[in-house]
Amino acid sequence: MLEINGNKYNLCLLDTNALSNLLKSPENWIKHIDNKFDISKTILCYSIFTLSELWYIPDLFKIYLDFFSTFPSAVLDGHESILVKEIQNYHDPKIINPIVLAPFSLNGTNMSPKERLKYVLKNSHFISRTKYWKDSQKEVLDGIISLKKNYPPEKKAYTKNEIESFCLITGMSQVGLRDRNFANIIVNQKKTINLDLFPSIKATSYVVFYKFYPDNRNPEPSDVFDILISSLLPYVDFFITEKNLNHIIHQIQKKHNFLLNVNCFTMKQIKGDGL
Repeated sequence: MLEINGNKYNLCLLDTNALSNLLKSPENWIKHIDNKFDISKTILCYSIFTLSELWYIPDLFKIYLDFFSTFPSAVLDGHESILVKEIQNYHDPKIINPIVLAPFSLNGTNMSPKERLKYVLKNSHFISRTKYWKDSQKEVLDGIISLKKNYPPEKKAYTKNEIESFCLITGMSQVGLRDRNFANIIVNQKKTINLDLFPSIKATSYVVFYKFYPDNRNPEPSDVFDILISSLLPYVDFFITEKNLNHIIHQIQKKHNFLLNVNCFTMKQIKGDGL
């Protein structure tokens, strides 16, 4: 929950599939979401990576500009920028605000709301980074899959301790690789990095494990953006996603007592068609 101007709001994160479906029938889906969460107390959110995927679907991106230039929503941090905030607030990640941009509140020009949002996105790093993110998906996915053979279970199935050890090793490695200066400062102080104070990295580590390690599910390029978007889960109240990631999050909550802050749903559940 986030406090803005004295008012408290729940953050509802939509993954790419959820946002795409919403854009095909915005008014109907807003009604469904309102029935579930009370839209007056909820801010619809999405990652910059979701916008990156929508960019390659021009018809949906046009609807996005039309609708969310006036309807309240928020663009949230990417996995790198949320890590920067965690380092800056290392001893208290609870104060982190993951919102980067509120499209409907843009002002300061004579443009229409749609023109203003389009202008801001065009003049940000969004367009230039979009192709890089898309082109990097296969390389990142191949890199993750190639490491799977390095961490087999001792027996037929992974134990809870093996899973948590994987996430600890992976998470610590990520902190060191992505901000060596910070890691060196902690080491020089003869302290240990507290992974609980890097909830975004902890979340992505668990999601990586459950996506690729327990079974032989065929990986997909879209899995990469699922992982990156999952870095935001510790900072939102609701998450609407596809069946696979929804199942993974429920496993993490049940087995590891983590991500208990977020209530996760599929689009079918939001619509009221059952579980």
